[in-house]
Amino acid sequence: MKEIFDVIISGAGPSGSILGYLLSESGYNVLILDKENFPRYKVCAGGIQIRAAKMIPFNIDSQIHNVITRIHFQRKSKDDFIGEYDQPLMYTIDRKNFDDYLVKKAVEAGCIVKTGERVKELTVERNEVIVFTEKGRYYGKIFAGSDGAGGFTIRKFNNFRKIRKIIGYEIEIPVLGYGKKYCADRKENADKKSNLALFDKDSVVIDFGGVKYGYLWLFPKNKRISAGMGGLPEKSREIKKYLSAFIKNTDFFIINEKEESQVHAHFIPVRSRNDFISSYRILATGDAAGFGDAFTGEGLYNAILGSHIAFSSVDKALKNSSFEFHDYNKKVSSEIIKNIEYSMIISKIFFSSQYFYYKLIKKNEKLFKSCCRILRGEKTYSDVVNKLKLIKI
Repeated sequence: MKEIFDVIISGAGPSGSILGYLLSESGYNVLILDKENFPRYKVCAGGIQIRAAKMIPFNIDSQIHNVITRIHFQRKSKDDFIGEYDQPLMYTIDRKNFDDYLVKKAVEAGCIVKTGERVKELTVERNEVIVFTEKGRYYGKIFAGSDGAGGFTIRKFNNFRKIRKIIGYEIEIPVLGYGKKYCADRKENADKKSNLALFDKDSVVIDFGGVKYGYLWLFPKNKRISAGMGGLPEKSREIKKYLSAFIKNTDFFIINEKEESQVHAHFIPVRSRNDFISSYRILATGDAAGFGDAFTGEGLYNAILGSHIAFSSVDKALKNSSFEFHDYNKKVSSEIIKNIEYSMIISKIFFSSQYFYYKLIKKNEKLFKSCCRILRGEKTYSDVVNKLKLIKI
C-alpha cells in the first residue's frame, strides 16, 4: 500500500525547513526533498535581519556569529559615515551551518527529509499529487515548492528567462583580522589612514556607487568576511570588476593569503504581480515564489514570513479538504507582494538619484532610524513610502 504524505516539500532551505517544522509540530506527515546533501555551501551574504529572526519558531543563538548594531556607509570607498542604532539590526550567520541546523530542527519535529534527491516532475490528480525524483515517486495531498531561485518549481510554473532578477556575487574571504583591536599595533598599517579602526564585529559595510543599481557589502563572520555585490544582471561584468578591485584595495581587513577563496554567483528572483504563486494542491514560497527584496536583494525575511502564511493555509486546506489556496494568494498579496512592489519603488527612486539620497541618509538621522526599524520589523516599506508621500500603488 502506497504511503500518502500530507505535504511534500521540494527544497530544504529556510523556507522549506521552517514550513516542514511548523507542519510536523502540528502532527502532519511531511516529506522534504532536496537535490543537495546537507550541510551544503549556500551563496549568501550571511545576514539575517532581526525581523526575520523573530519569526523562527525555535532558538537560533548557537548559529549567530555577530550581533550588528552599526552600518558603515561609503560611496566608492569615500564619503564615509557610520549609522548606529541602540538595538540589534541583524545577526551574521554561516548559511551552510544555519540551513543544516534548520533541517535538523525539522527532522526533530517529525519531518522525513531525503537529501541528494532532485524533483524532476509533478503530476496533479483529483485526490493527490505525485512527485517524481531521480530515485522514485512520492504521493501527497499537497506540494509546496520551496526549492529556490533556479529550482524545479520556478522553472515548472514560470518562464524563468522572463522572471525579474537581481544577480549577486559573493566570496567568503579568510582574514587574519579586522577592526581596531587587531590592527592597533600592526606596523604595516601605521602609515595608513585606515578604515580598520571603524570596522569591528558589530558592524557591516555597505558601499554604494560602484554600479548604478546595486551595492557592495562586507559582513564579518569570526575569521572570515563575506564580501559581495549585487545589481542588475546586465551589469554583471561591472559588478565583478568593482568587487574584485574593492577587495584588492580595501583596508577594512587583512586577507589570510594562505587560504583560498572563490567568487560565487547567484540570482535573487523578484516577483512580478502575475508570477505563479499557487494552483490546485500546489503552492510556492521563498525564492521559488520570487520573494526577493528589490531594494536590498535580501530574501530570508519574506521566505520565513511566507512559510508561516503557507502553514496557516495548508493547515486550513487539510482540515477542510479544500485545496485551491485562495486564502494563501490573498494573504501573500497583502503581506509580501505589496511590500516587494514598494521595494521596487524605493529601489528606483534611491538608485536613480543615489548621491542625493545618500547625502540625505547621512544628514537625516530620522531617516536612517526609519531604515533600522524596517530591519527590525517595526516598520514596512509601505510605511516609509507613505510617510514620505513618494507614490501610491
